[in-house]
Amino acid sequence: MRLLVIPVKVDEKWELLSKIVDMLETMETKKALARNGITPVNKAVKMLKVIILAMFFEVEMSYAVSEVNKRLELRKFLRIDEEVKLRSVYSFMAKFEADQFISLVFSILNSNSKKRRNKPSILILDRTDISLDLNPFRRRDLNNKPYKWGYSTKGFFLGMEMMILIDYSTLTPLFFHVYPANVHESRIYPLILEMLKRKKLMRFGDAIIMDRGFYAYKNYLIGIRYGVVPLIIPKKNFRLEKLEGLISYPLFIFNSKNVEKEKRRYRKLVKRLFEGLKENLKKLRSIIEDVIKFGKEAFSLRRLHCYDFEPVRKRCSLSVLLTGMTVKLGFREKRVIQKLSEW
Repeated sequence: MRLLVIPVKVDEKWELLSKIVDMLETMETKKALARNGITPVNKAVKMLKVIILAMFFEVEMSYAVSEVNKRLELRKFLRIDEEVKLRSVYSFMAKFEADQFISLVFSILNSNSKKRRNKPSILILDRTDISLDLNPFRRRDLNNKPYKWGYSTKGFFLGMEMMILIDYSTLTPLFFHVYPANVHESRIYPLILEMLKRKKLMRFGDAIIMDRGFYAYKNYLIGIRYGVVPLIIPKKNFRLEKLEGLISYPLFIFNSKNVEKEKRRYRKLVKRLFEGLKENLKKLRSIIEDVIKFGKEAFSLRRLHCYDFEPVRKRCSLSVLLTGMTVKLGFREKRVIQKLSEW
């Protein structure tokens, strides 16, 4: 028996959805839609409400549209004046490119942000598996497929992976990237740093906390050369003396006008790296696991019915949007996020 989608005033999940609907109706959201070419704006807001409703309650899009059309109280809750056509929802998702959705997500999350990252921050980078709704026992030729076999704490899966970066102080998502599941974190790490630099999401002196999957002596050196403090949780055989012996100044600083000043800046990075590796990084990093679990469990990011990068990136962008909106509304405490992920 399917869940009846009926608004309940005293239910916490409906209260959160109501606040998210309010955010979709704001002028900032509508401006972000227009900036990213997702028009007509009012129709786009209506389509997003229906899509988010389906994600919130983990129901098929056809069932969500049916419930909206059948229940007047649900349309009043969503502030939708007329019935919705299923074809229009699918057309809306297919019409726009994933990059437009991704740009929209971060435009909305950055609009009216109370805290600007003007100074070096603590960031957390982590990955999560995206399992697709595919029969794992069927023999497949994966050579030309975007999905691959991967491994997570739950075992082998068939799908993709997503790398996500959040701001430790606000828990706001800053970046995500979807890639094949058979690429190890330590291999994709330099590409991620290059993407963050190109998008100007890293500032000199930012500290990025990462788990053991990123561990390699060379990855500490790469992080320093990008001007960040790469706080990768070390493995048991890690030796601080060996890392200290490998670190050297990046060659490009010798082309700067003030070489000594640049050397001092990088010496400070190295000092912060050695100090940071002595701290309890596991405790600091644990919050992102709760944020990722919340995004996957609460916002329908499990066993996706998508089989190409574009639709998967669109679904991931909407899940990141809902996660970001939730923490932006003030739900940032660890126990609260854990409770929300159990819905």
